[in-house]
Amino acid sequence: MKKIALFVVAALVAVLPLAAAPASAAEETLVLRVANWEDYIGEGILEDFETAMAEKYGKPVHVEYSTFGTNEVLYNDLKIAGGYLYDVVCPSDYMIEKMAKENMLQPLALDAGGNYELYMSDYIKDVFANKIDWGTASLADYGVCYMWGTMGYVFNGAKVDAGDMKDWTSLWDEKYKGRSTIKDSVRDSYFVGIAYAKEEELLDLKAQYDAGTLSPEDYNAALTEIFNDTSVDTVNAVEKALSALKANIFGFEVDSGKNDIAAGTIDINFAWSGDAVYAMDEAEALGVTLYYTVPETGSNIWFDGWCIPKDAEQVELANDFIDFMCDPEIAARNMEYIGYTSGVAGDKAFSIDYYDEDTGALAETVEYEGIFDWMVQTYGLETEPTDGYTAVDLGYFIGEGKTVYTDVVGRQFSAQYPDTKTTERCVVMNYFDDEANERINTMWENVKGVAFPTWAIVLIVVGVVLIVGVILLIRFKDKIFKSGGKGKKGVKVVEKEDV
Repeated sequence: MKKIALFVVAALVAVLPLAAAPASAAEETLVLRVANWEDYIGEGILEDFETAMAEKYGKPVHVEYSTFGTNEVLYNDLKIAGGYLYDVVCPSDYMIEKMAKENMLQPLALDAGGNYELYMSDYIKDVFANKIDWGTASLADYGVCYMWGTMGYVFNGAKVDAGDMKDWTSLWDEKYKGRSTIKDSVRDSYFVGIAYAKEEELLDLKAQYDAGTLSPEDYNAALTEIFNDTSVDTVNAVEKALSALKANIFGFEVDSGKNDIAAGTIDINFAWSGDAVYAMDEAEALGVTLYYTVPETGSNIWFDGWCIPKDAEQVELANDFIDFMCDPEIAARNMEYIGYTSGVAGDKAFSIDYYDEDTGALAETVEYEGIFDWMVQTYGLETEPTDGYTAVDLGYFIGEGKTVYTDVVGRQFSAQYPDTKTTERCVVMNYFDDEANERINTMWENVKGVAFPTWAIVLIVVGVVLIVGVILLIRFKDKIFKSGGKGKKGVKVVEKEDV
């Protein structure tokens, strides 16, 4: 995927409406506090939003932008603050569910006929509305998809058998000992452990699906149940599987895996699709070809979504921000920069100016008829059959009849836009209740080797207290038991008589 620099000069225009505004209006600035993942927004996007909103509201608008490293950090920040902290946040699917259930979010109020309604993929809307719901509410009431993707393997095709990468259990194969990494994340790596522990059941479901005796909907529902199983027996089986895997991998990682595989330190990385795109781009620059695949027995499809905390102060502006992010042009620019896939798939025509990274000069202006057209031009795809090109069905995401032909199947394009067959075997991980979370976190601590039994901790504490007591007794025994001396004030010391 081509790398670009997007330089926005529109910030200069923002000054014009303010210059004509009354002094009192110019002095009042609307401040929107946004919390997002690191390196997760395109260059100039925030400035463009400020410009657009300054024109709408007739006063300066400023985005106070913060980043967080994990869903749990964001959750704890909001929970501990117990009040206004952010106007817009971007947690992942399961965390949106958790926050909504705990009354930490407020329902969205997007304008009818806005960017979300017009351009968000119907597939993404359905997933948010149907796959994770409770009572009369769903994720669609509290969050709008920003980016989404899958989990799979990014691997070096020259050193790894591509056929092995169709199966999660290959990570346990001794021929790949010390050559792979998995996520230092209990939720993500739990998927891998489930796939190993439930391999026979997953293979049986796949056989039924391939034979046509199990519909795509029923297949996905069955996979969702399996991959979200947190029963005691399943968690124990996953612990056993991951403990064995630990001895066969290079290590655990959160963000370094994409660089390690690009540099050749490892040959297989369990990766989020966007990180896979980054790794493939970096390796390509070094003359190394990497590939991405989603194992055939099922995987995770994840979403990060924009939400509004319960105590947000700039609610109207927050809704404006979310809708702004659903504009196809903004979505394309974000995807160019991040490498992940936006939930936006509409046909709005737009253009993007591309600038030379070295000189900063305008290189070209490209007109797009919509996100699908952007995809075709960005990846050099064909919309008609071409010799040596493979058909990729994207109808589920873009719409009926949206099939492209490409020679880059299994690489960047497949990572950003999985085909229909892939999405049918990918499931959303649900929010786990407190009991399940405690069970799974304990399992993960055992796998990582940092767990310590409660009884052992108690014994150690008691032992330390006894040792300290003995030391003090020895050190001060003469003062305490001095013959004929005085004990504590008001206490008479009596020597024991011989019997």
